[in-house]
Amino acid sequence: MRHILLASHADFAKGMLSAVELIAGVQPHLKVYSAYTQASDVHFKDQILNDLNQIDPEDEVILVTDLFGGSVNNELLDLTHRPKTYLVTGMNLLLGLSLILAPKEEPAETLVRRCVEEARQGILFCNDPLPSAGDTDEF
Repeated sequence: MRHILLASHADFAKGMLSAVELIAGVQPHLKVYSAYTQASDVHFKDQILNDLNQIDPEDEVILVTDLFGGSVNNELLDLTHRPKTYLVTGMNLLLGLSLILAPKEEPAETLVRRCVEEARQGILFCNDPLPSAGDTDEF
């Protein structure tokens, strides 16, 4: 089984969950964590660690954070030592949807690399000439 955990400053991850579920429906293996809010007395990393303890060690876990070098991402770096746990940063809707909708049999490390590249290709300066319709896949 694969679990995807979104962690962000403030409520960005909650917004991502809302957008993902609007498009893809309820996702039972997707959880969100809001850092540095007044909503919880528990530190977001402690919440993540608690949830990781409930996940089968054989399950894949993909952690997605909002900003490379930011405190949320930095605090989760040590979790990459956990087996079958992967950390990716630069959270956006294309990345989230690609991870969620991916075939379950695709290995997580391959999946993350593929989805990161797809998300990069989805970032465009729209004042420049856009790729022709034949050059892009419709999501």
